[in-house]
Amino acid sequence: MGSAVLVVHSDHLLRELARQALESAGHAVAEAADVQSSVRMAQAAPPDLFLIEWTEHPVLRATLDRLRDEPGTSQSRVVVWVDQSDIHEAIHALEFGVDDCLPIPFDRVELVARINACLRRSAAGARPDQLAAGPLVLDKVGHCLWVDDRPVELAPTEFRLMAFFLENRGRVFGRDELLRRAWPSAIKAGHRTVDVHVRRLREHLEPFRLDELIQTVRGFGYRFGEPGRARNGRAQLLPNEPDNASR
Repeated sequence: MGSAVLVVHSDHLLRELARQALESAGHAVAEAADVQSSVRMAQAAPPDLFLIEWTEHPVLRATLDRLRDEPGTSQSRVVVWVDQSDIHEAIHALEFGVDDCLPIPFDRVELVARINACLRRSAAGARPDQLAAGPLVLDKVGHCLWVDDRPVELAPTEFRLMAFFLENRGRVFGRDELLRRAWPSAIKAGHRTVDVHVRRLREHLEPFRLDELIQTVRGFGYRFGEPGRARNGRAQLLPNEPDNASR
């Protein structure tokens, strides 16, 4: 069975082309002409994924914050459309914590494939009492991380950061975004604090040869990769990913 996708763009033709491609893949598609309308529609019928036009930064930031705060849409994936000629806009979009960027004009086959990939990550990233990724299991109730059935002790902030990464694996987050979403609001911390805690998590995972799962995406921030791609040492790049990830 397909998923519910809300397509948001000011261009009616683009919305229609995306609708046709996604409906042919079995998804239920609704349309909105702007982000404000999409929020109202999502309140009535929360979608599994938003395919949304990249807009002015404050507008999109406010929309994403609102969608994340609403119980019905906090788990919805967000993919943005970015003009193919402007890579800098794609960088901004990734820094905002969206799941993926699609170029305009878009290819129908690529659109369906990448939307389906995001939806699969959404299903795997649901928030039960336990979060699992390959050999890693994080017990949110017992407050413990297990790797290959061996316990790994984490400090409270390390635990929160690991839980956030596991809930959002595959997504790139800048340091500001990590501080805003993975640290308690009462704690004042800077970028150096994020780097220190990422290093500590890597040290915890290093004995299992999984430290490269927490990838540094140069110029963007950090991303938690797919476990199966780091068991032989260094994590491999994802398909169609630029070679800009390093420790």
